[in-house]
Amino acid sequence: MKFNQYLGKYVCGYLSEKEYPEFAIAGLLDGYDSKYLGNLAAMKRTDEISELRKYLKWTIEELNIEIPTKRKAALLYSSGIINEILTNKKDIIKGVSEIKNDAFSCYDFYSESDKYCYDSVGFENIHGLFVEYYDELDKLNPDKKHLEDTKNEMLAELKKWKPKLKNVVQQRV
Repeated sequence: MKFNQYLGKYVCGYLSEKEYPEFAIAGLLDGYDSKYLGNLAAMKRTDEISELRKYLKWTIEELNIEIPTKRKAALLYSSGIINEILTNKKDIIKGVSEIKNDAFSCYDFYSESDKYCYDSVGFENIHGLFVEYYDELDKLNPDKKHLEDTKNEMLAELKKWKPKLKNVVQQRV
């Protein structure tokens, strides 16, 4: 994930303290530079949680980072998950589930929906395929070919959705 994607995950409440050093490394790789960021990047996942929290707080203050809104954070976090799916670091079903259940849970996208669930952010086709996948899986004898076809359609839709989020991902926070 990129720094702003980790920031989105943090704002949504799904970044564990153990991931703070990875967050800091992503910041360094994205061109951010500060004493506290470097210290946080050098820390280990096993370091004292209170120390990790303290250094993250200081990093955010030192870099004068603007914390994104919950809506923007959810989309940033989602873009990081999409990257993990498209680079085969995360299973598509687990990834879409994480978008739907974790990233999107931090903002009420339902209230923005016009005609379909999540249509305000262009996620409605992916959501529909995700529901279709689990509907098929719930059957007594699920059709394995249909499940695989649905996953492939979901992947194609994720590839279409990624550019829609590109503007959010490229914005420096």
